[in-house]
Amino acid sequence: MHIVLTLTSIHDRFLSPVPDRKPTVTELHHWTEGASLLNKKLSSPWPPEARDSLWTAAALLGAIAFSNVEAAGPEEAWPLKEADSSDLEWLRMSDGKQIIWKICDPLRPESAFYALAVELVNDQMYVDTSCFNYEDVPHTFLSLFEIDEFSTPENNPYFSTIRILSSLLHMECDHSTIAKYLSFMSGISKDYKKLLEQKDPRALLLLAYWFGKVSHGVWWVSQRALMEGQAACLYLEKYHSHETAIMDLLDFPKRELGLIV
Repeated sequence: MHIVLTLTSIHDRFLSPVPDRKPTVTELHHWTEGASLLNKKLSSPWPPEARDSLWTAAALLGAIAFSNVEAAGPEEAWPLKEADSSDLEWLRMSDGKQIIWKICDPLRPESAFYALAVELVNDQMYVDTSCFNYEDVPHTFLSLFEIDEFSTPENNPYFSTIRILSSLLHMECDHSTIAKYLSFMSGISKDYKKLLEQKDPRALLLLAYWFGKVSHGVWWVSQRALMEGQAACLYLEKYHSHETAIMDLLDFPKRELGLIV
C-alpha cells in the first residue's frame, strides 16, 4: 500500500497544472516505508505464494525511481549536472528488478501474471534480439560503433544496445508498444552501463535515441526521458562537438526531444 500511495502521489504531481518537481513529505514517507518493507520481506523466509506480490512491489518501485525527476530543466539533469549518488539510480533499480524477476518468476504457469505474459508474447510485444538485421541500422551507425558481421555482445559493448534499438526506431512509442521499449533497460549490459557512468559519448548517443522515443510514451517514463534526453544531447554538443559523426547522428534525438523545431 505504501508503494501504491507513493506512485499515486507522483502521478498527482505530474497531472497538476503547475507540477511541483519536489516530492512531498508524505510521498517520501510512503516511498521509504514501502522500500523498507520490501527489503525486509526479501531478507527473511517467505512463502511461494508471496512471489507475485513481491514482484509487483519491485516493479512499482522501479516505476517510482524512473518517474522521480527533480530537475527543473536539462541543465539540472544528468549528465549535465554535477555528479552525485542519485545519478543513474533508475538503472541500478532496473538491475535489482531483474534479480527479483528471477527469484519470483512471474512467468510460471500458476502466476497471476502468466496470462498477461502469454498475451504479450502472442502479440509479439517483446523485442526479438535473437538476430541482428544490419539493413535496419544506418551505415553511419555501423561505422561509428564499429559494428560488422563479427561483432558480438562479448567483443563490442554497444552491440546489444544497438540490436535492441534497431528493432524499436521504426515504431512509435505508445501504450501498445511500451513493453518493447522498456525491454531496452533489461538489455543493458554491464559494459555498456559502465560506459554510461563514464559519460562515454557513444553510449550517451544511444541513450539519447532511446530517450527521444520514450519521451512520447507513458507518463512515468516521459518526464525523465525528456529531461535527461535533452541533457545528454546538450552534453554531447558541449563536450564532443568536434566529433562529426556524433553530431550528425544527434539530429534525430534532438528532434524527438524538441531541441530542434
